[in-house]
Amino acid sequence: MHPWVGISDHVRLGVVTRWVTPELVGEVLEKCGVRDKKSGALPAGFMVYFTLALALFQQDSYDDVAEQLVGSIPELGESIPNKSSFTRARRRLGPQVLETMFRELAGPLAPVGLKSAFYREMRLAAVDGFVLDVPDTTANRAAFGGPVKNGQPAGFPQVRGVTLTECGTHAQIDAAVGGFNGGEPELAIKMADAAAGMLVIMDRGFPGVALWKAYTGTGAHLLIRARSSVAARPVKYLPDGRDCCRVE
Repeated sequence: MHPWVGISDHVRLGVVTRWVTPELVGEVLEKCGVRDKKSGALPAGFMVYFTLALALFQQDSYDDVAEQLVGSIPELGESIPNKSSFTRARRRLGPQVLETMFRELAGPLAPVGLKSAFYREMRLAAVDGFVLDVPDTTANRAAFGGPVKNGQPAGFPQVRGVTLTECGTHAQIDAAVGGFNGGEPELAIKMADAAAGMLVIMDRGFPGVALWKAYTGTGAHLLIRARSSVAARPVKYLPDGRDCCRVE
């Protein structure tokens, strides 16, 4: 049996462990039906922390990240598992555990009344998007797509993500993930329920009737920068020179 078996409760990830406690990890694993079945394999609880550490130490190898986690346990420093063991363990863990962990922790943090987090009693939030490279495999390219030039793949496949973030604390309230070829507005619509009652700020790539209806239908208010082509039909002129336009 590998000496790392059973170390889940001894691994810590700095201040992250304040929120991602061993008790929470255990509850999420139970909820997702993930259990350690193979004797001698890396435990699922450890792999939760290991996967989070991979995100924190993006430039480091599997070995280096593992050493970060067990550096305070002298007897384990010389027995780092090989990379294939980590790969198999990540596959056993699966994506559902990490998504469930996110859902358990995500949400606004600012107390009611915090000036930097509210405007006229509405919690301030912002929606924004980004893309991340994923390993260049046939499966990833088929699932996510990626940049193309002259009909040929250009660079790595990419995942598109959109987040709903509390402005006052930068806490993540919700997130949606899709393929490179999908649009940010479609992903943003999936987060509308999480924005109920908030004042949500978005950039000019998001305006659209479907998005507007989805957010206002939950009681949210929107502040969106729009291209002139989107708001090209003034319906009312205001005394200060501004105008109200119909969104196309």
